[in-house]
Amino acid sequence: MVALVILSLVATGYLQLLHASRVLVARSGDQAQAVSYAAAGMERAKLELPHLDPKPTELLPGDFRREVVARHWRPGLALLTVTVLLPGGGRFQVARLVQEPPESNPDTGDSGSREEP
Repeated sequence: MVALVILSLVATGYLQLLHASRVLVARSGDQAQAVSYAAAGMERAKLELPHLDPKPTELLPGDFRREVVARHWRPGLALLTVTVLLPGGGRFQVARLVQEPPESNPDTGDSGSREEP
C-alpha cells in the first residue's frame, strides 16, 4: 500500500512536469511567431518609409495583432517601432533607426537624382 502511494506521488509529479513543459513549448512557439511577424512588419515599414502616416492595427493569423509606428527622429532619420501583441496577452516590440529616403523635389518633379553633364 505504501509503495502504491509513493508511486502515485511520483506519477503525479511527472505528469505536472510534462504539462509545464508543454505550456512552455507552446509559449515559445508563440514568441517565435511574434518575432517573425515583427521582422516582416519592419521590412515592410522600411519599404513604405516615405509615408509616415499612422496605420491601423493589423489582425494576423493565430489571433496576433501588429502595430507599426514610424516617426521622424532627426533630420534624415526615422524611428520605426513594430509591436506584435500575442494572443495570451504578451507583447514583442522591436525598434530601429533607419535612414529616410531623399524626398522628391516638387519644383522639378524628379526624385532628387541629377545627371552630371
